[in-house]
Amino acid sequence: MRVVFIVVGLLAIVGLLVHGLWSLRRNSPAKIRNRRSPAPKKRATDPRADEPVIEPAEPQVESEPVVPATPPQQASLLNDEPVTAPSRRPAQSRAPRAPRQEPTLGGDQIELGFGEPERSDEEEAMAPISLKELEAELAREEAREEAREEEQAQQSRAAPEAKPAAEIETAPEPVAEPAPKAQAAPAEPADPTDVLVLHVVGKSGPIAGAELLPNLLTMGFKFGEMEIFHRHQNSAGTGPVLFSLANMEKPGTFNPDQMEQFTTDGVALFMTLPCKGDPRVCFSMMEGAAKGLADLHDAEVLDDRRNPWTSQTQEGYVARIQRAEQPA
Repeated sequence: MRVVFIVVGLLAIVGLLVHGLWSLRRNSPAKIRNRRSPAPKKRATDPRADEPVIEPAEPQVESEPVVPATPPQQASLLNDEPVTAPSRRPAQSRAPRAPRQEPTLGGDQIELGFGEPERSDEEEAMAPISLKELEAELAREEAREEAREEEQAQQSRAAPEAKPAAEIETAPEPVAEPAPKAQAAPAEPADPTDVLVLHVVGKSGPIAGAELLPNLLTMGFKFGEMEIFHRHQNSAGTGPVLFSLANMEKPGTFNPDQMEQFTTDGVALFMTLPCKGDPRVCFSMMEGAAKGLADLHDAEVLDDRRNPWTSQTQEGYVARIQRAEQPA
């Protein structure tokens, strides 16, 4: 399809060229002159034709410089209308022109405001400043700044001297702050009067040390004195000991390095009364830890006589706590 369009375009261009050449040959200049030249007319016989003609003398006038005539327009090859040559206008006499007078600035013009305009304050401020003027202005500004600083320094030095004596005399005396009261050291617990014990015993077999150690660490127990585990007030192992955990089997201690091969029938949790803290809170935490270990190791909770843990046993432990809290 593209080739067809190219061929059609070339044919159209060739046709236009042929038509143009044919038109140029048809309208050649020779044919146009033959077509446009009129037939010669016969001159009428006039007896006065042979007489010399005397033309009246024209007055000599100053003529303007002759402007060159524009060349005649070329005859169009496509139009048959004759082309008329431009006619020359006869030179006309012109009066000599008066010399041009330059306008002068008179007094009236000055009064009307045609003189030099007055510069406003803003224009004067925006006028360019020379380098010398700028340096002088900077020097003056620095001198004013130094004088201002010196004046301020003198005023600051003179201020304490000018302070009236009455103000000095009536100055408030510093009030001695009361010494902070020494915080009373926490009272050391008295000799233990009772020990609350809970046992956690496996139901179907011994408790493995490999499982017991990570569970104790998760609950906040730390291995410490007497080679047993202790639960401190803070889970990080700081603060007073709330309750402890020992091995039910003799000698009742643990060896953390051999916990992988260690097994036991059960563990014992115990706390002394009175304790360093609220005994009710400490007992509640110890009971929760015993029940948690029992759930993790398929064991059961027993009291200090190795009887099953019941609500009546719990009430008996609470009563023992109340008796320990009563003053002797």
